[in-house]
Amino acid sequence: MSWLLSILFILIYTYNTVPPYYYFIFGILALLFFSVSDRVAFFFYITFVLVTVFYFLFLAFKDDWQPSQQAMAIGLHFVFLLHLFSLYSLSKYMYQVSSENRMLTTRIEELEDYVLEDEVLTRREFEKRSESVLSNMRRRNETGFYLKVSLIGLKRTVRKNVLLTLAGMMHTTFRKDYDLVGQYDDTTIVVLVQNTNEQGLEVVMGRLDKLTAERLEENALKQIRWTIKKIDGDKVLDETAVVK
Repeated sequence: MSWLLSILFILIYTYNTVPPYYYFIFGILALLFFSVSDRVAFFFYITFVLVTVFYFLFLAFKDDWQPSQQAMAIGLHFVFLLHLFSLYSLSKYMYQVSSENRMLTTRIEELEDYVLEDEVLTRREFEKRSESVLSNMRRRNETGFYLKVSLIGLKRTVRKNVLLTLAGMMHTTFRKDYDLVGQYDDTTIVVLVQNTNEQGLEVVMGRLDKLTAERLEENALKQIRWTIKKIDGDKVLDETAVVK
């Protein structure tokens, strides 16, 4: 507020002294500060300082300014530069805040791709990666399996803990850098196993059954519903990548 009052007073005081295009250049620079990067804004500011200094020197020699005129020009020039520098500082601060917000947004999006410390994927990331995996499987004519685990039969009080525990065990049991394990929603875990036949899946499921028997209660195990679907290399994406 004080800045606005100050610049308004200067405009009124210098209205009949300073040519209008000075104000126009000042306004253009002010807008540029808030529309370009910090370095570019600083470049414009330094350029403006140097150009105006030499321009006023030229006018002083050309028109043979008196000491009083020189003092007024120096004072007005300093005041204008001071206000312009305050705008530059504000634009720099806003640019830094904007950059930090973009970095935080990117980081949050990266973190949102995982719902657990075990790097279990979210629904969005699972579907995105599944498209690439299934495309490669079709091209190489590979087989795989699509697993869907439903916990809808469990009580709400225990569902979340069972889901987190089971998802973590599945991520540990399946190939971490090869197979995809995701939390599709609050009651569903999905797994995409690529380049695996029935014997390979049977081995993995055997290890998983052992872990679930050790860490989950028998009553909870009875309420878990498993759906296993084989994926052939010639399957289309919509048939295998989306939970119906």
